[in-house]
Amino acid sequence: MKHITLYGAGGHCYAVIELIRSLGEYIPTLVIDHDPREGSILTIPVSKNEDHAPETACITIGDNAIRKRISRSIEADFPTFIHESVVQYPSVSIGKGTVVLPLALLDAAVSIGDFCIINNSATISHNVALENYVHIAINAAIAGGVKIGEGTLVGAGAVINPEINIGKWAIIGSGAIVTKDVPDHAVVYGNPAVVKRYTNE
Repeated sequence: MKHITLYGAGGHCYAVIELIRSLGEYIPTLVIDHDPREGSILTIPVSKNEDHAPETACITIGDNAIRKRISRSIEADFPTFIHESVVQYPSVSIGKGTVVLPLALLDAAVSIGDFCIINNSATISHNVALENYVHIAINAAIAGGVKIGEGTLVGAGAVINPEINIGKWAIIGSGAIVTKDVPDHAVVYGNPAVVKRYTNE
């Protein structure tokens, strides 16, 4: 089995360690964090050694912008990790460095970019396209034909109706029901979801 270094010692790291161990192809051996608060996570030592140059790495940080920055600063192989309970149709395509957690459903002709997070029990219906660095939170449901731009966060339990276009670096609040297109950098929530403010990357 190959050794793999993880980047980010937050809560998402715990889930990814367990996922990697369950698949049995890689052994997590080190967690790098710029501000380590614990000496180890699930018996894996945590270090501030940011000069470490791993051959294989996984970014275990939920923040999309930080994940993007780290992915561009490390020259390593970034495998994709998909839990064995995930339902994945043969026509699904998934980019490097993406993590798909238990019980997610990836329907026909779904396209997922690099360094995305698909969280527990998320449902992504047919012909959905996710650009790089997208984070789909637990129990979110995305209907067919949706397009989601780079760096967007879809909150827990949010629902995106069919054929909706979501812009880049947007935030869809937890429990939101999205019934119309969302522009870049918009923060939306509610039922139906409306733009509350704008942010930037």
